[in-house]
Amino acid sequence: MKKYLLLIAAFSLAFAGIACDSSSTDANDDEEDPLFGIWVSEGENVAPGLAGPPFNNVRIEADFNDDNTYLVEAEDAEGSIVIFSGTYQTTEPNSDGIRGITLNQSVPAALVSSGIFRIEGNTMQYEVIQEGLTGVEPPTVAGGFGSTTVGGDQTGPFWIQTYVLVD
Repeated sequence: MKKYLLLIAAFSLAFAGIACDSSSTDANDDEEDPLFGIWVSEGENVAPGLAGPPFNNVRIEADFNDDNTYLVEAEDAEGSIVIFSGTYQTTEPNSDGIRGITLNQSVPAALVSSGIFRIEGNTMQYEVIQEGLTGVEPPTVAGGFGSTTVGGDQTGPFWIQTYVLVD
């Protein structure tokens, strides 16, 4: 159970937002948000904080939908899969293309996570962590990637995922 609570905290990283009415997009509302689709992180693309103990994730698949819902399946080295789902809201990108994201997770537990992401072509960098954990501060658009802090120290690449768009 402790492993799953930690996994929830981390994913609540991953996709682990606020209930929202719609995600923010570019000025052209007819343009499809580049976040929409199925994204896969596996092998060396899985963040060190998720690839190592206690999670031992080998593959994470995230599906972001145009109705502001998401579904994430995290598979560990033993083949066990944990499903995370909920709603999300994003912000406009800054000059470096980094956008904020907030996730309101409903499964497997209700919680809020926040962080940042950037999409370049079919690749996404993604760093999100659960809100409200003692001594933990989610990354910010202003701070950029690696700005998650734990106990006052930045964690660097420890929670940064790389995803590839597969659909």
